[in-house]
Amino acid sequence: MLVLAGWTFLNVTVAWGYIAAVIVFEFWLLRAIAAGGSAPVAVGEAPYHFSEAEADLVRRYRFYFTYPARARQASSVLAALGLTALVLAPWLTYKQAFLQAIVIGVNLFAVARLTRAVAPLMALRIAASRADREALRLLEAHDPAWSKIRAGNEPPRENQ
Repeated sequence: MLVLAGWTFLNVTVAWGYIAAVIVFEFWLLRAIAAGGSAPVAVGEAPYHFSEAEADLVRRYRFYFTYPARARQASSVLAALGLTALVLAPWLTYKQAFLQAIVIGVNLFAVARLTRAVAPLMALRIAASRADREALRLLEAHDPAWSKIRAGNEPPRENQ
């Protein structure tokens, strides 16, 4: 992505390749998020024994909890996309490639939405700082949920 963004500075027509690569990545990520499902998470059942708030948090951000490494990598790519879009949109406007600039600029909304899905902590912290009780409740459930997931995924120990 960064290479395509760099080439776009040298040749404006490469912006279409950048846009195509961004769209392919975003559709892949949407498909991966949707594959996680949105079914309710069991409250109080083995092996995790989630509370109501923890189960709600895991249900809302299932991709983040199911595939943490993939979510971390996707959030890095989304951050790069957002930063390159902030630079490319004005540059393409200056080069009078208005259609490409508009498409890349509007894509920032998709990047923001996907970032909230794969890396929810920052969005929850911002909402909690604005006195959003639901975000505060979910933020408080984050660390206990991860503790229960780690404990539930550990292999059983043999008693000796």
